[in-house]
Amino acid sequence: MGLFDKKYCDICGDKIGLLGNRKLDDGNLCKECAKKLSPWFEERRHSTVDAIKEQLAYREANKAKVRAFQITREFAADRYHVYIDDTKGQFAIARAMNVDVNPDIVDLSQIISCKLDVQQNREEEQYRDKDGNLQDYVPPRYKYSYDYSIKLAVSSPWFDDMDFDLSSSAIDEQERQQIMEMENTGNQIVAALTGMPLMNNGYSQPMGMQNNGYGQPMGMQNNGYGQPMGMQNNGYGQPMGMQNNGYTQPMNQGMPQHGNFAGAVAGVAAAVAGGAAGNQNMNNGSWQCSCGMVNSGKFCAQCGQPRPAMNASGYSQMNTVRCSNCGWQPSDPSQTPKFCPECGNRIG
Repeated sequence: MGLFDKKYCDICGDKIGLLGNRKLDDGNLCKECAKKLSPWFEERRHSTVDAIKEQLAYREANKAKVRAFQITREFAADRYHVYIDDTKGQFAIARAMNVDVNPDIVDLSQIISCKLDVQQNREEEQYRDKDGNLQDYVPPRYKYSYDYSIKLAVSSPWFDDMDFDLSSSAIDEQERQQIMEMENTGNQIVAALTGMPLMNNGYSQPMGMQNNGYGQPMGMQNNGYGQPMGMQNNGYGQPMGMQNNGYTQPMNQGMPQHGNFAGAVAGVAAAVAGGAAGNQNMNNGSWQCSCGMVNSGKFCAQCGQPRPAMNASGYSQMNTVRCSNCGWQPSDPSQTPKFCPECGNRIG
């Protein structure tokens, strides 16, 4: 038989047109019959005519399964959809679920393995010098992109794998949101087909990314922001020794651990005064009350006590007597009246 002799399909018997022949191990197959084969079938050239007829009979019976298929879960990739019928324990992978497409209906129990495969692509960057010539960077710089696919091995008489791409093209490393969505879809498909639970949140986390869905360098903990070593309990940069608040607090400064600002000022003033008792006069004419407040007037702005009297050495005399009602104290403790001249309260 010559090269250009007329050929006939050994399945349907129709004449095969020019460039329309699909060779079999022991015969010929027209392109119309070839379209009816499973899209996952890869051994056509090594198949016999009888094997092709058997598969086409299976494909015809598969249409009844398509009609009875109930979609309970569906996952969409760029080109394919994964359909699952939880009522029958079946799944299919196709562009659409209808009799015209006739996707292979496979039992979930036929799955041998399923995994998300990520292929990293690396391309070296170049630049043009002052003469317009392309030059390599020293040290070299690279651009990265990623291809995502599902590797699915099954036990079927007609095919042993149902691998398919999740993305129609490689995704640039800068497209972080798209990468996260692709990994999320892939992990959900693997979990649905294998029955394995999703880890944490369904998103695939790159190495070193912990406790969230965003890139977090090693050492950054419990928040989504960069936090240098030693920064604790908040989301802001806090030098060593600064603790439990959002304000800078030097070590051993005497600053109280609360939000009383007046008390904080008094604490600092007391430390600056060298730890003296609260009745020592300042060089500039101001005085410090026993409560810690520094004043310039006759009465304490914090507690209302009057300014103590001065002795010959320039220090205030300690008043041991005061009115329990208004706080009045006599300038000379030896001349204490029985009743307060300010409010009339008995001084005991």
